[in-house]
Parts: sequence; structure tokens; C-alpha cells
Amino acid sequence: MRTPRFSQALVATLLAGMTRVLAASPEGGGTAPPSPQGDHRAGQGQEAGPSVALTFDDLPVHANLPPGMSRADVARSVLATLKAHHAPPTYGFVNAKGLDGGPDTAEVLRLWRASGNPLANHSFSHMDLNANSVEAFEKDVLADEAVLRAEMSGADWHFFRYPFLHEGDTLLKRRAVRSFLSDHGYKVAQVTLNFDDYAYNDPYARCVAASDATAVEDLKESYLRRAKESLAAGQEAAKRIFGRDIPHVMLLHIGAFETVMLPQLLDLLEQSGFRLSTLGQVETDPAYSVDPGEAALGGGPFLSQMMAAKHIPQPETTTPQELSRIGQLCR
Repeated sequence: MRTPRFSQALVATLLAGMTRVLAASPEGGGTAPPSPQGDHRAGQGQEAGPSVALTFDDLPVHANLPPGMSRADVARSVLATLKAHHAPPTYGFVNAKGLDGGPDTAEVLRLWRASGNPLANHSFSHMDLNANSVEAFEKDVLADEAVLRAEMSGADWHFFRYPFLHEGDTLLKRRAVRSFLSDHGYKVAQVTLNFDDYAYNDPYARCVAASDATAVEDLKESYLRRAKESLAAGQEAAKRIFGRDIPHVMLLHIGAFETVMLPQLLDLLEQSGFRLSTLGQVETDPAYSVDPGEAALGGGPFLSQMMAAKHIPQPETTTPQELSRIGQLCR
């Protein structure tokens, strides 16, 4: 899944002195899905500090795989790492069309649920709302529900993550889908921390196939550097917008490179003082009741939308150049 980027560099160029945004009333109709509560120090589960809910998109199929690796192998590795770091229940967002991708794709969902982690809706076919009609998009959302209903066995699965983080290229379309989601009991699963981890999976698969260890090390360095930048940028942006830091939601993908980098990412979160929390707990923060009300072709994470709504200039970033660079590795 290719998602828009939240600017990760030169956050200091944001306008200073923004006053705290008054929290708007929650949007009517939708209620947050019940989920196990509690925050965990990454790897320990102790002191207070900034919190983050990890979320994984594109279950059961995301990007290409290195030779000899299966979709179920990726899921087992990710789940084992989450367990080793004492992560609370972690949402996986499902595109049920991916179940057509091979015999082990259904196993991904079974493994996720057997590990005590919930599933939620990412649309059936990973449909881009900006490129489709409201009616087609709503049908695609509903088409995903049969699999979620079966896999969740009575537990609530009513979080929704927009594919590509595209919430509508017009306000009319955005509002129509928001109303539809609310009427069907969904709460939007926002994103505040995004460093484009999706972009590393295909290059990793190519570089492993090419036995290019130098390029793999390059990917590792870039991934960790940009992950670290995203933490600082997200916290600073939240303070500029809301006058305080907020609990965060990190976007990740169930790709092959995560089998290599997730342990290091969780170590980074711990070293940076972050506690792992559930998505349900994070989104009880009043900040998440604010609808930025922005329509944009590029979409974007929640804090990026809020900056646009508040007319806060977004800082320059080298992200496009870096993604283009890593995208050329091992070609």
C-alpha cells in the first residue's frame, strides 16, 4: 500500500505559538470499538510517557516476497516480535480480496486472530476513494465485512482505515463517506506516525534475491533513520496543532522487510520513551474527535490534515527523493 507522507524534516519551520485547538464534539453515530485497554512500555510495560498504537495494513497480502518466504512466514515473524515485546492487542487491517493470492493467505488471518490480535476493515480491494465514486467505495467497504465477521467471531471489528489515507478529493465525497461509516458503526483509524515503511518491501525482496547485502544494509539504515525522524516530527506537530503531545498511531504494513526491522523499530520506540497502547485507547483522546474537514488529492495522515485545516505551512522534506532512491535499489 502506498500512502501519502507526513513531512518528517525541518519541523521547526512550522509556525510558532499556535494556540491549543478547542476539541470539537465527536461526530455523531459512530462509537469506538471496544478493545482491551492498557499501555505497555515497549518491551517492558512500565512507566508513563508518550504512547503509540501500532497498526498493520494490507492483511493478508502486501508487496513482493524474497525467494523462499511465504505470507504466513511474514505473519508468524511479525506476531512473534509483537509477543516478545509484550505488545497489547494490535489491529491488522484487512483487504479480503487478498485471500485470492494463494493458499497461505487465509492462514495469515487465522494466525493474527490466534495470537489475540483484532482485525478491522481496509476495504475489500484496497479501493482508492479519490479515484472512485462514493457508491463504489461504500460497496467495497461492505464487501470486506463477511470475512471480518467470520474471523472476529462476535468481537467488534468496526475500525476503518482508508486505503492510501485518501479520505476524498472533494468535501462532498469526504462527508458522504464519513456519514456512511458513522451510520455503519465505524470509527476512522487515523494515522499520526508514517515513514512509508511500505516502500522498503519490494526493494528488500529484490536485493535478497540478488544477494546484495550492501543494499540491504542501506535499506536498514534508511528505514531506522526515517522512523526516528517521524517520531520527533509527529510529536512536534501535535504540540503545534493541539498545544500538547497526543497519543499516536503508527502505520505499518505486513511486508517482508518488517520481519527484519520490526524488532529494531520496537527497540527504537522503547529507547525514545514510547509506550505501546491499543488503538481503542489512543483514539479516546479528544484530539481524535476533531474532523479536519479537508479534501485533498494527496490525502494524508491526521496531523498533516490538521495542519492544512489550520493553514500551518508544512515543512520541506527530502522524502520523495529518498523513496525514489531506495526504489531503484537492486533493479
